[in-house]
Amino acid sequence: MKKNRQNNPLLAVENIHLKFGSRTILKDVNFTIEPGTITVITGKSGSGKTTLLGIISGLLRPNKGKVFYKGKNILKWGDIRRSFYRNKRIGFVFQFFNLLNDYSAFQNIILPTMFNPFAKNAAHHANELIDYLNLKNISSHHPETLSGGERQRIAIARAVINNPDIILADEPTGNLDDESAADINSLFIKLRKENDKAFVIVTHDHRIVESADYHYHLENTELTLQAPAGKKKSETKSSPKKTTAKKVTKKSVKKTAKKATRK
Repeated sequence: MKKNRQNNPLLAVENIHLKFGSRTILKDVNFTIEPGTITVITGKSGSGKTTLLGIISGLLRPNKGKVFYKGKNILKWGDIRRSFYRNKRIGFVFQFFNLLNDYSAFQNIILPTMFNPFAKNAAHHANELIDYLNLKNISSHHPETLSGGERQRIAIARAVINNPDIILADEPTGNLDDESAADINSLFIKLRKENDKAFVIVTHDHRIVESADYHYHLENTELTLQAPAGKKKSETKSSPKKTTAKKVTKKSVKKTAKKATRK
């Protein structure tokens, strides 16, 4: 882990241990997060996935371990500084949306800026997000009148309104139909690619797992790295070299044939 920290990952979780009473929830958990990547965490219900998100966000304190954000251990910070970290550096997306029905979609999106003393041109930024996420037709509607997919897109807009570095999503497609879930997965990929956002997603959705850069599985208190989707991507990137090699071989065969004919 020291080597990773020297490479300046966006977030580094080191040797996290957490117990509730006599029950061990997390044991020696380690992983890092890079900008512009999607990291998924899978595991059975009750395995501690949501708890781990709580530690990353600074809401929960482990019994042992460190959480480094840009090289700074957030667990050493006071409550106010950690609250600012959650508001400005972290965006949250929940399974049940957690939108306020008494507020319009626009008002829900802009809500986190009210707690950010450094937020500027919040209304303008909210309107940009509404255009970017195709929410213009429903921005004045209240959440209870909208579909699950529409509400989740509003929740995602709310999560990124303060331009956070990391978005934590807890079963973000768990309450959606297949089509809406696929749309949300595509939106995550778009935000990662075009805005360099880092995602940490707790999910059972195979589509999100397959499109992720890193896949961890949490079981029996331990977090283990699975065969990453990134391996498939690297194999795909290497394929042009193989194609080039074949072309060279064909050319060399033709040259050899011509030489043999001349002789």
